[in-house]
Amino acid sequence: MTTPALVIAGGGPVGLALACACEGFEARVIEASPARTAPRPEEIDVRVYAISPGSRDFLRAIGAWEKLDPARVAPVRLMDVYGDEGAHLSFAARATTALAWIVEAGRLGDALEAAAAARARIVVRRGTNAVAFGVEDGLSWAALEGGERVEGELLAGADGPDSRVRSALGFRFRETPYGEAAIVANFETERAHGDTACQWFRADGVLAWLPLPASRMSIVWSTPAAHAEELAGLEPRAFERRVREAGNAVLGDLKLISTVVRFPLRSIRVAQPVARGVALLGDAAHTVHPLAGQGVNLGFQDARVLAEVLAGRSALERPGDWSVLRRYARHRAEDVAAMQLVTHGLDRLFAAAGRPSRALRNLGMRLVQTQPWIKSALGRRAMR
Repeated sequence: MTTPALVIAGGGPVGLALACACEGFEARVIEASPARTAPRPEEIDVRVYAISPGSRDFLRAIGAWEKLDPARVAPVRLMDVYGDEGAHLSFAARATTALAWIVEAGRLGDALEAAAAARARIVVRRGTNAVAFGVEDGLSWAALEGGERVEGELLAGADGPDSRVRSALGFRFRETPYGEAAIVANFETERAHGDTACQWFRADGVLAWLPLPASRMSIVWSTPAAHAEELAGLEPRAFERRVREAGNAVLGDLKLISTVVRFPLRSIRVAQPVARGVALLGDAAHTVHPLAGQGVNLGFQDARVLAEVLAGRSALERPGDWSVLRRYARHRAEDVAAMQLVTHGLDRLFAAAGRPSRALRNLGMRLVQTQPWIKSALGRRAMR
């Protein structure tokens, strides 16, 4: 019996994680961006991920987590959330673990690349553009520049929010711009952060401070597009002052140690992320507002569940069968819908102006803080 083949469009963290997790498959990963040749800079990446305990367990299981340098990973042991009228909500990790771990995007990608390279059954082709995708006679395929065609029993689209797989194969989806942008940057801090992440729901958006190794932090400020443009145009010292004041100077003075990056925010909802011979995962299947920091975690759980469903199929089922892929879609539907509902709802609630809206959202935060069972339920979902 021949080993089934999996064609993965997208060599980012989610696509590489899927390739590693599907142990019973020959995997061909196609990625348009070229392979990295120069050493990675010592500076901390401006883009970081907040990895949940569930995602860390998955990364451990596929041999990627241990390939990260522990000195470049920062645990989050306490999370403080502040409303815009004095409400405060806090989450603390158990003594033996963390709420999340902050990991640089580039170094996580390197760890997953190394995990994939350790498996002879995985071939990663970087610097290769796929120009077409399709499913014919029970085989899924990707056509590459130059005329080569890569075939397999299943095509996985892990090629990001502007997925070419999704477009080429006619998946129905709804894209909704938030009218906001995220401002991302790294800082040195005057005072130690104590492994604490902070988030402020403000009249001008949602500001998150995420701990980095030593006395450094990363920020994500999700704010209306015009305000984001203003922030991105500030001189470094003026930007430092604005960020410090927005966070009530809880870490003292701040020094900018990275570029300031701005990217627009949007919601993407795919009506049905599977078709015969094709499955979407990660940002190709769904995007959520970054206020919860759960985007990459949803993608990793997509990869984990798809790999488990493929491994558990019956001897009579092919990897690309509708019955198999529908199980993957059903298993992921609730988790994805709940996260999209919560993040979209919170963003809209805190974007609403007026005294009644402010009073309602701050009352809700105070209620959660005083009800341990509600905090526990929220914490369990965030830690998946």
